[in-house]
Amino acid sequence: MDIDQFKEALGDERFAALSAYVTDLVGQRDAARKESIDGRKGKDKRIQELTERLRAVEDWAGVDPDADLDTQPAPNGAVEAARQYEAKLKRAERERAEAMEARDAAIASNRQSQQRAAIADALGGHEFLARDLVETYVSQRLTWEADELLFRTDDGGKLVSVKDGVAGLARARPELLKPTGTGGAGVRQGAAGGSGRTMPEAQFNALAPAAQAKAMAEGYTLT
Repeated sequence: MDIDQFKEALGDERFAALSAYVTDLVGQRDAARKESIDGRKGKDKRIQELTERLRAVEDWAGVDPDADLDTQPAPNGAVEAARQYEAKLKRAERERAEAMEARDAAIASNRQSQQRAAIADALGGHEFLARDLVETYVSQRLTWEADELLFRTDDGGKLVSVKDGVAGLARARPELLKPTGTGGAGVRQGAAGGSGRTMPEAQFNALAPAAQAKAMAEGYTLT
């Protein structure tokens, strides 16, 4: 995402802070990715070396890989050597699995940080009623395409930038924006737009946040 387009709107100080934050997130992602790739390559190489060594020991000892070693004679300690290499191989496989789990956790954490920043930036250009509910709804529409975070629209599932998706939501659902006069929190009462469906305000307030976001997405108007 090119953040230079926001420089004029944010001003030098706020844009510098945003730019530093985005640069830090990208750096964290790249570092986690490199660490994972380097670690995985090292583990894979070690596993390959141990596998080849174990096969060599099995060939030298004349032992079937699937045989029960406890029932086989011990030719000059070959069985014990094979056991030791098998233990090392299993340890290397376990360490590789742990490294991959750590990589996945780092990527997931980095994506969550990027998603929160993208939502905050997109919502910052609009004054929504019940901002937390709109944020919940927007987060449910987001999807990752490679390393790019996109918003899935209601228009045939078209993917657009998060900022464009939120702007489209504001245009399609003006009743979600703060009124210029009076009005309460939640979906604006009696506003134009929506699907024509209504819901008592007390019923709406009793819903869980996810259900409230769903009602907003379906165009309900409070009565």
